[in-house]
Amino acid sequence: MPLHTKFRQSGAALMRHAMILAVALVLAGQGASAQGLPTRRDMVQVLPGLWVDAAADKTERGAIRGHIAAASQQVQRQLGAGQPVEWWICTTAQCDASNGMAARGMTYGASLITLNSKGAADPGAYTHELSHATLHGALPMGGLFSTALPLWFDEGVAVLVSGEPSAAAQAPCKAKRKGPLPQTAADFARMAPNAQKALPVYRRSACAVRAWLAKGHALRDVVPLLRAGRKLP
Repeated sequence: MPLHTKFRQSGAALMRHAMILAVALVLAGQGASAQGLPTRRDMVQVLPGLWVDAAADKTERGAIRGHIAAASQQVQRQLGAGQPVEWWICTTAQCDASNGMAARGMTYGASLITLNSKGAADPGAYTHELSHATLHGALPMGGLFSTALPLWFDEGVAVLVSGEPSAAAQAPCKAKRKGPLPQTAADFARMAPNAQKALPVYRRSACAVRAWLAKGHALRDVVPLLRAGRKLP
C-alpha cells in the first residue's frame, strides 16, 4: 500500500474538526497543558496529509516517512487497527517557535498529530501519538465530549504500545508507585506541570493498564470495546 494512503486526505475537514475539538476542550477546562491548536507556518506538503518543516532536507524527510510507516505498523500490530491522520512536523527550533509547538507530540482528536523538533527525531513519539489517534478514532466524533476513555487509560495504552517514555514503559509496577490517576487533561496538567513530574503519572497510567490486561484482557480488545460503546476500563 502506498504510504500516502495512510494519511487523512481532507485538509478542510481536518481543520474544522481540529478547531472544533480544541475550542471545545478549552471551554470544558480540559485543554492540552502544553499547547493549543498550532499553526502550520513555513511547512511544505511532502505527501497528502504530511506537512514538514520547510527547512528539513531530503534525508530528514525520508526519516520522517520511515518513522510514520513504522509507527503505523506497530499500532496496527498491537491494537489491531490504525487511524489515518494528518501530520504536521517541525525539525527546527525556529519552526517550533513560529508554530507554537511547545510539546514533543500532541494528538488532536482522531485527525491531527503534531511533533516538534524533539519529537520528530524520536521514533517512539510517532507511535505514542498514533496510538492516541487510533483510540480516539474508535469513539464518536473522535472522542469529542466522550467520557468512555479516561485519560490515564489513553496514556497507559499509548505508553505500552510505543514503549515511550521508556522509563514509564519499562518500570516495574510497585506498590509505592500507586497514586491518583488523571481522568482528564486538566487532571494531568495539575499532576504534571512539567516533564519531570509527568513521568510518574505515565508510570502509574501504564501500570494501571497492565493491571487491566492481567485480568484477561488484551490491547487488541480496546478498539473493539470503544467502538461497541463500552466505557473503559
